[in-house]
Amino acid sequence: MTLNEQQPSQAVTVLVFIPTYNDFELLGDITRSVSALGSHYTPMVVDDGSDQEISPEQLAPDSLCFRMPANFGLGTVTHVAFDHAIRHNYDVVVRVDADGQHPIEMIPELASAISSGDADLVVGVRTNRHDGNGMRSLFARWVRGYLTVVAKLMSGGKAPEDVNSGIFAANSRAIRILNNAELEQFPEPQMYVLAARRGLKLESIPVQQMERKYGSSTVTIGHALQLFYRFNIFALAELVQRSRPT
Repeated sequence: MTLNEQQPSQAVTVLVFIPTYNDFELLGDITRSVSALGSHYTPMVVDDGSDQEISPEQLAPDSLCFRMPANFGLGTVTHVAFDHAIRHNYDVVVRVDADGQHPIEMIPELASAISSGDADLVVGVRTNRHDGNGMRSLFARWVRGYLTVVAKLMSGGKAPEDVNSGIFAANSRAIRILNNAELEQFPEPQMYVLAARRGLKLESIPVQQMERKYGSSTVTIGHALQLFYRFNIFALAELVQRSRPT
């Protein structure tokens, strides 16, 4: 399948949401690459209270940029993007990270799977997500494995193999359903479980994650422990809520 064949219809509007927290170096390149995909792709940078403000001159001319007054976490930032997409009637929302690890050339394939009606939510499953050595990498791999097992059990096997993937595409129905939940600081596993349990159709597309060119990951062992704790609380609350008689 060629890239042109993967392009969604020109009538489909795609909001490409790029959350960032102190990741500035590649924002210009990323937003320009998104703009180059076509006029129906709109890059939207949401700055989660970085130490310095992003200058509009850094970004592609058609970029949207929203700055949070403080660091609220990725869940709140995701709600900002979803709110904007709902208010302005975007057909598809795609998320990519600001560190350059998510391949921009995969965005049309993700968006096309949504616009064709094949799925409500498409997750880019990172084929190289297990790469890396060291205690931090091993611990992160253990946490990811645990979350995936629990997510599979809760979703009847419908959750993706990579429940921590940050590259995804969602249609307007999925956006509205997920926006009704209070998304956590690390919302991806929560989102994918909720999508499956709320009757949305999930699909996966393999993605080769690229190496980070600048800086280092902000996800520490402490963050992984926090994700582990919060996901367990979410899972218990979801199971209790759904088990109550109506």
